[in-house]
Amino acid sequence: GGASRRSTMPDDPPIEVDKDTLVKLCGSSSMADRVMDAWEAINDKGRLDLHDEGLSDAEITNLIKGLHMMARASGKPRMQPLPISEINFSGNEMSKVSIDEAVQFARTAGADATVIDFSNNRLDDDAVAELARLVKNYSSFASQQLLATLRLGGNDISNAGATKLIQYAHWERDRYKNDKDPPRAMTLDLSDNRVDRPTDLLDELNSKRIRATTDEPKADHTVHLPNFDDQRPAPSYKEPERRSGSRYGSGGGRERYGSVSSGECWDFAQGRCYRGSACRFSHAGGGSGGYSRSGRDDDRYDRRDESRRGDYRRGDYDRDRDRERDRDRDRDRPTNKPS
Repeated sequence: GGASRRSTMPDDPPIEVDKDTLVKLCGSSSMADRVMDAWEAINDKGRLDLHDEGLSDAEITNLIKGLHMMARASGKPRMQPLPISEINFSGNEMSKVSIDEAVQFARTAGADATVIDFSNNRLDDDAVAELARLVKNYSSFASQQLLATLRLGGNDISNAGATKLIQYAHWERDRYKNDKDPPRAMTLDLSDNRVDRPTDLLDELNSKRIRATTDEPKADHTVHLPNFDDQRPAPSYKEPERRSGSRYGSGGGRERYGSVSSGECWDFAQGRCYRGSACRFSHAGGGSGGYSRSGRDDDRYDRRDESRRGDYRRGDYDRDRDRERDRDRDRDRPTNKPS
């Protein structure tokens, strides 16, 4: 067999981990070495630090598989978190392809980490469904209910994704507002992303009673958004031409920012307008989504979101349990890739 490395955990006797098996699981000898180094750092420093290593989605997935194998070989109970206080995958090539593996690791083996850093990757709105699981209540085997800090700066998250993350983070913490010791505001770093008019978006969220702030959070705040107004330009969006004499108004040109057209907002009609009060077109029609311009529509939006809060949380605990069970069955299955 190949060389082996001792795998140790607090209060567990050391055991030998066969490197050949690890190579087959991870796909290469170099990745197996990375796994072993990361495992030693977890035990020695209490951190999983893989920042600025340029890891691809496939490499991230294989590395996490290797860490799961090391954890199982250590004799650690399956649902007992590793001694990790911080997880840092910043500066890699992580996208929606591998984000589910990274999030699942963070919510299970890394559930005791208070800081998770996924900044400067390739995460966009398609990854938000998984990222949202990090701002929600953790499962019962974690030592903490809620993550303290999630860093997502330098990605490609736009208004829709940022809105979801901020809302979910608020709703989870708002549940405990009447507790004797309510949780502190979550630090959610969404700076240097693709959020258009971030100040307007935050104003809209505040009008929906989402208690988020870019300033130093006070006791009643639930989400802290450091440097939220620091954003890269959003991808260009070309609006349909408004012709003179049409139902979109008689001016024919584009109104300057802050003015309102008499035409109907196409995005709002399809449920995806997030421009709120900055939108130049009417939200008075039969639209079913986005941010409304009228108080009546605002109330309807609030009721709809309120009714869905349970849906956003439903299934996370089951998903953690089911995914860990699946990994127990599959993660030790060797690959056929040559080393």
